[in-house]
Amino acid sequence: MERRQLYMNDMQRFIYYIAALITIIVAGRRFGKTHGVVAPWLLRNLQAMPGSAGGIVCATFQQALTRTLPGTLAALEEMGYKRNLHYYVGIKPPKSAGFAKPVREPISFDRVISWYNGSLWYLISQDVPGSANSLTLQYVMGDEAKFLDFEKLKNEVFPANGGNPGPWRDCPWLNSMLCVSDMPLSKRGSWFMNYEGKATPELIEAIELCLGEIYRLSALEKTTY
Repeated sequence: MERRQLYMNDMQRFIYYIAALITIIVAGRRFGKTHGVVAPWLLRNLQAMPGSAGGIVCATFQQALTRTLPGTLAALEEMGYKRNLHYYVGIKPPKSAGFAKPVREPISFDRVISWYNGSLWYLISQDVPGSANSLTLQYVMGDEAKFLDFEKLKNEVFPANGGNPGPWRDCPWLNSMLCVSDMPLSKRGSWFMNYEGKATPELIEAIELCLGEIYRLSALEKTTY
C-alpha cells in the first residue's frame, strides 16, 4: 500500500498524541473534525484492535448516510484506504478479498463497514429504537453530538461499549469514546459539555512531558550515529 503523509494542525496533532480514553471535541466549522480527528481516530482503533467492533453513532440514518459516512470515507481515501479493496460497506466481503474474520461476525452486514483485518464499524442510528441493542463494541464515535439523545446513549450505546475485552484487553483504547460537535444551541444538546469537569489536566500535562522526552531522546539518538 502506498504511504501517504497526513497533515494535521497543532490541535489535531495534540488530540491524536494525547490519545485519551474519552475525547470530546467542541469545535466550529473548518476545524477539520472529520479529516483531522474522526478518521485518524477510527483508523487507529481498528488497526490497534484487529477483529474488533466499533460503533458510529448518529441521530438519524439520513445524517449517517449523507454527512458522517461520506466525509469519513473521503478522509480515508485521502489516507490511501479504498472502498472494495481495504473495506466494504453494507455487504459481506467476498472470499476473494482475503479479509480476516471478525471475532464476532454479524448476521447481517446491511449497516456494517467491514475491514481487511476483520474489524467492523456498525452504523448506529438513534431514530431506530434499539439499534445498539445486542451489540458488543470495543469503541464508539458520536458525530454531531449536539443532536444525540444522552438518555439513549446512556441506556443503549454506553453499555454496548463495555463489551468483551477479548484479545484486546491490553490495548489502551479498548472501550474508548470520541464525540465531536460544534457548540450546542440548547440545554438538551449540551450533555457533552459536562465532560469538561471530568478532565484530568495534570495527566494530560504528564503525557505531554513524556512525549517531549521521547522526542528529545529520539533526536539525540539520531545525532549520535
